[in-house]
Amino acid sequence: MSSALEITSRREGDEAAVLSLAGEVDVANTPQVRDAALQLVSAGVMRLVMDLSATEYMDSAGLGTLIGLHKRLKELGGALLLAGPKPRVKRLLDITGLDQILAVHEDVAAALKEDAG
Repeated sequence: MSSALEITSRREGDEAAVLSLAGEVDVANTPQVRDAALQLVSAGVMRLVMDLSATEYMDSAGLGTLIGLHKRLKELGGALLLAGPKPRVKRLLDITGLDQILAVHEDVAAALKEDAG
């Protein structure tokens, strides 16, 4: 089974960006996800919205990457926000308790509206 993943990003104002993950996030491609996210962070992004509306599947490596990015942004005074996870991914977040740690929103617009603190 192919683990093709399309990663796209766009800036939203000075300190926010949306990173969209379309396809499957697994051990084979989490380094690309992390690199894409850290590239945005090093460019000054403090609020990173992960658009998961087109993410069909995520394994433990993907979850680990989300946790790492969350910690990194928190250290910098920023935030990682998740947007629009499909039921399969949402269930994974619920089961692992990550929905208690990471901010999960209905969609990108809602995540972008969240007050940064």
